[in-house]
Amino acid sequence: MNKDNKKKFLPEKYKDVSAYSFTTYNNELVISFDGFENQKDILEFADFVFAKIKMRYWHSEGVPTFH
Repeated sequence: MNKDNKKKFLPEKYKDVSAYSFTTYNNELVISFDGFENQKDILEFADFVFAKIKMRYWHSEGVPTFH
């Protein structure tokens, strides 16, 4: 897919996705996106967003556990 088509494709594909963000008392930023059509779209969107801001991220299929 060329660059111009990709610019049009992403906004159309994720037109129903919305987000909200908040901070915690531990100086953390939490951002939640919803409105995806399927699980595969979530992974693709996360790859796109984090690549755009040049940040590594970790994805888990389940809820992370902390010990």
